[in-house]
Amino acid sequence: MSQLHVVFGGGQIGSGVARSLVERGLRVRVVRRRSVDMGPGIEVVAGDALDVAFARTAAAGASVVYHCMNPSAYTAKAWVSEFPRLGESVIAAALAADARLVCLDNLYGYGVVDGRRAESTPLAADCPKGRVRIAWDARLRAAEAQGLRYVVGRAGDFFGPGAEQALFSEAVLQGIANGTRPWVIGDADAVHAFSYVPDVVASLVALGTAANDVERQVFHLPVLEVSPRGLVERYGKAHGHEVAPRVLPAWLIRLMGPFPGFFGELGETLYQWDRPFLVDDQRFRARFPGLGTPIEQLAP
Repeated sequence: MSQLHVVFGGGQIGSGVARSLVERGLRVRVVRRRSVDMGPGIEVVAGDALDVAFARTAAAGASVVYHCMNPSAYTAKAWVSEFPRLGESVIAAALAADARLVCLDNLYGYGVVDGRRAESTPLAADCPKGRVRIAWDARLRAAEAQGLRYVVGRAGDFFGPGAEQALFSEAVLQGIANGTRPWVIGDADAVHAFSYVPDVVASLVALGTAANDVERQVFHLPVLEVSPRGLVERYGKAHGHEVAPRVLPAWLIRLMGPFPGFFGELGETLYQWDRPFLVDDQRFRARFPGLGTPIEQLAP
């Protein structure tokens, strides 16, 4: 019988990870809030992952556990209150099963950095979502003393197929392909580290199925460094359109900061968009050569 891989989170990344693991002939269980049919070969267990006892039971028998969960809302309050508890649940689940824990992470913990972010760059963010990520990094390292075997994959801003809540979601890219001008934020000409969703999925699967040398390490998953304007123009041209983005200026986003909602939350990490946001992904590319889609192959 093949190894059991348990994916916590059935959203934009977790669902892709589950399907990719099934394609490899592995046993797959997805843990999510509500039960849905996720396709052949995927067992779904529904429940509240904030409940540590439930998480342990849901991951019973796992050889690898994937943490692809997000809090219930994209707000600082939800991240601060829920994300650490979700982390405690997956740590407990992985320890109980003696499984490798593969954690999808982002780049918020670094904060403002002059130059390119590497895995060795200090985590020095001073915003709520950034501090949550710094605490998570410290918690994983502390869990090594408990015997936790983990690996972290940090991704940039998602785009492409499966990206539902991203600046360049699948729907936005389809609009560009049809000649529609999208909205971008900050400096449209500042080079930014984007993560193509299929690359994120493939990279997490690679970390979950790799030899033990990846454990207790942090990897930056493959990124594409291109300005928002460059991404829009390239994608539009590949589909036969001259498309230029419409820019929502930083001052307007800051003005909307006190109000609840998406733009209020966006102001916290606006520094990622009003200047170059660069990431070194060479550690991952050296360990997993061939993973990471070249930008020339993304469109059409």
